Amino acid sequence: MGKALREKLRLEHNVIIFDLPESDIRNPETFKKNLSAVKADAVINLAAILGGVKNSASVSDFFEVNVMGNLKLLKTAYEVGVKNYIFLSSLSVYGENKIGEHRTPSSPFNPKHSYGASKAAAEFSTMQFIKETPDMKIVTLRPTMVLGENTVISHAPIEFIKAILSGKNIEIYGEGRHEREWLWINDMALGIVKALEYCLKAGPGHYPFILSGNRTAMRDLAEKIVSKLGGKVVLVPSTNQAFTLTSDVSETEKILNWSPQNNLDDIINKLSGLLSH
Repeated sequence: MGKALREKLRLEHNVIIFDLPESDIRNPETFKKNLSAVKADAVINLAAILGGVKNSASVSDFFEVNVMGNLKLLKTAYEVGVKNYIFLSSLSVYGENKIGEHRTPSSPFNPKHSYGASKAAAEFSTMQFIKETPDMKIVTLRPTMVLGENTVISHAPIEFIKAILSGKNIEIYGEGRHEREWLWINDMALGIVKALEYCLKAGPGHYPFILSGNRTAMRDLAEKIVSKLGGKVVLVPSTNQAFTLTSDVSETEKILNWSPQNNLDDIINKLSGLLSH
């Protein structure tokens, strides 16, 4: 994500990267002096331990980085004079929903796993922080699953395409009617840029937005891939991964003037090209 975002931001902004191992979000002393010297207009926090239902990281690891790390960075940014802050949360804070009952920015949190719980906790702590700093402006973004070159987690579209390319069947849990959403990495980066532009112009406060798109039932996704690449879809017994998580991004489209430019066919074609080499 950092590379894709940097390329988008560089079109109109000066960008300075703070990354491991020199800068550690858990230890402000590794970046406070440099952040102070930069005199930045805004800080964008992309740092996180990623995960899902099958992730093996411990609860303490998730919360140390995703909750306390974010809070430490937020506090440090404010101390050195940065009043604009973008926090990357996750659509997973909502847990799941029934088909057709899409999540909105005001929907309650009900995370299913430690990663989602850590992002929800980070959001709550961020909202408490801004009560103590009324001149701060914070935009929280809740993105869906992101796909693209060098993405870390192998989400369903990647797994399905890899299965076909290796001569295997695509396996779908249950009846495959549960729905999910995905974004191409450049669309995600553009959403962050739009959020930054909004933050710079907004008044003090906290502003949550959802970044998502390309809703589809898992079985429909698998059959779309098979129609392009060949192969076969088979149904296997359902697991705890067979749940729906979908969103309503109308508020984001209206306020941030953002919507994904790459549809599901574009994403499949791009992934197929990346994975076939």
